[in-house]
Amino acid sequence: MASEESSENRLSDYLRLGTYFGLNGIVKYLPSPVGDWLRYAVTKLFLKKVTGVRIYEGVTIWYPYRVSIGKQVTLNEWVFIDGFGGVTIGDGVRIAHRASILSSDHNYEDRSRFIFEQGIVIKPTFIEDDVWIGANSVIMPGVRICRGAIVAAGAVVTKDVLPFTIVGGVPARPIGMRGTASDSELQT
Repeated sequence: MASEESSENRLSDYLRLGTYFGLNGIVKYLPSPVGDWLRYAVTKLFLKKVTGVRIYEGVTIWYPYRVSIGKQVTLNEWVFIDGFGGVTIGDGVRIAHRASILSSDHNYEDRSRFIFEQGIVIKPTFIEDDVWIGANSVIMPGVRICRGAIVAAGAVVTKDVLPFTIVGGVPARPIGMRGTASDSELQT
């Protein structure tokens, strides 16, 4: 019985993904501003939660029904979001072109087996409110980027980022703090 249910769930996932990618394929590369509106309309049908998002051309969202996106978010050209393990994006987030947000990865612990035979590791990824993710950056699975943080262009974020911290490099490390907030503001 369990294998029947998992087969039905898998079939349902494939049908949902196929429908989403079919519709998204029609509008994915249309120019702004009409293309932005149509991409939002298609995405709204499939995302777990979405409100007031600007989606530029070439954005790809895998497993959109496991992705939540808050208000006033911008997904610039060629952003990639892997929603398989779950992705939550807060309000007022800016994601620059060609950034990747991941929530699953290959398991590779057993050296006696091919990597593709070892399955995947699922870790939900969280991006809190008022975050700016720079161009060509990569957010690895299981990372939490806290409120007000900035990820510099080209950074690979492998660990959580504290509030209002600016990180950069590979792997990303703190390189500064944002603004001149008082200690009491940082704790809210």
